[in-house]
Amino acid sequence: MPSLTAYIPYFIAIALLLVVLVVKAIFSPELKYHSFWYKLKAKIIFWCGRIHRLHSFPWVTWSVNEHKMDFRESRQACTIALPGDIGLHKDEGFFSNLAIPGAFKHAWIVVDDNKCVEAIQKGVLHRDHLYPLISDYAIILRPRNVTKEDVKEAVRRAISIVGCDYDANFNFNFEESDKVLAEKYTRNLAAGAFHPAFSCTETVAFSWYHKRDHLRIFRSIQAGREAVVADDFLKMNYDILWMSESVTLEWATKMGMHEEGRQKIKNYLATARTRML
Repeated sequence: MPSLTAYIPYFIAIALLLVVLVVKAIFSPELKYHSFWYKLKAKIIFWCGRIHRLHSFPWVTWSVNEHKMDFRESRQACTIALPGDIGLHKDEGFFSNLAIPGAFKHAWIVVDDNKCVEAIQKGVLHRDHLYPLISDYAIILRPRNVTKEDVKEAVRRAISIVGCDYDANFNFNFEESDKVLAEKYTRNLAAGAFHPAFSCTETVAFSWYHKRDHLRIFRSIQAGREAVVADDFLKMNYDILWMSESVTLEWATKMGMHEEGRQKIKNYLATARTRML
């Protein structure tokens, strides 16, 4: 009977094949949303996104640590935020943070009855605004000089995509989304060249895309392709309405926040101190 060492070349070949398949699934820029490769890619991305750093053995976990923000702050933000406002946050320690540029990593839009629309791994959800505000760092932004009708349209657009998948391909094709969703929206549309899937920042940008010129909604180049990251909203025509006590100018600078964002944080803190005097 052959010894196990005789099978080592086969084990190596199988391992290399698995590595190639995984790399192909992760780094393929465009995959059909209902294909085996896309589902594998999404599962790998979501699995990695749930890895949470620990400071002792075994150094990683899938549990969630206590957050820097307490419930007092979270409730305060919920009380202040109105429909049309958008939120950004960062949860510390998640492995996926390494792949997302900027200080903030997630975005959502407030819609109605103290609820928000946000895209997470399960898809685009309509749920209580407290969910994204149980976090470590959070900020609420309000669009500048928009009308009540503008806000109603943003809310309508946000709710219209509830039920869509999360976009693990990270396409930011707002024009095609507008074209497809201009007709009566039905969930679980058949697979085709375009698939109505949205990442978190794409959900927010799409909701306000009817005011794209006024709000200066734009795509930035990230990893060689056009996208919208959470920090980009601080370059657009949104003002800081509220932010958690954990968000400081020093933290923003350390996290590599761009100049426009740092200036808005500085202005907000100066105004907040004036209100306290």
